Amino acid sequence: MHRITLKILSTFVLFFSITACGFKTSDKINAPEVNKQIKERKIKRFKENEIADQAFRIGSQLSDSIFSINCGTLPVELLKIDQKEFINKVWVDCSTPKEDIPKQVWEAYAYSKNQKLELKDNIQRIKDDNERVTAYLFSSPKIVNDSLKVLQIELNHKALVLSLY
Repeated sequence: MHRITLKILSTFVLFFSITACGFKTSDKINAPEVNKQIKERKIKRFKENEIADQAFRIGSQLSDSIFSINCGTLPVELLKIDQKEFINKVWVDCSTPKEDIPKQVWEAYAYSKNQKLELKDNIQRIKDDNERVTAYLFSSPKIVNDSLKVLQIELNHKALVLSLY
């Protein structure tokens, strides 16, 4: 008698577990719609110049709204802008920086200023040790009281790529 009760109990447990999961085999899959969704989610490849152009556009927009004449790092969380997801860090150089890329940019702007050439915004790739682009450095020069100040905005590479989708 104990075995019969155990068989009945196990049959009920099996039946209820199957019905709890549901019988969805009757629902048909809309194959064309699924294929369309797969194609839309396909990985897209962007050329480096497309990403750099996007970085320049976003950097230009940001520099118009956050340029400061105070030297040093500006806290990103205190900036009153909408596109903070693109920013790794922001600072204003008022003298020659120590890091390689900002130093090269500063020296180019200082030379152009001394030669009385027009100072224009600039974008540079920042690469890691494996030569992969990790960020972009947007630079916007300003002359304040005859001294050079350069707004530097380090832009997040991943956020730039995602913004192109």
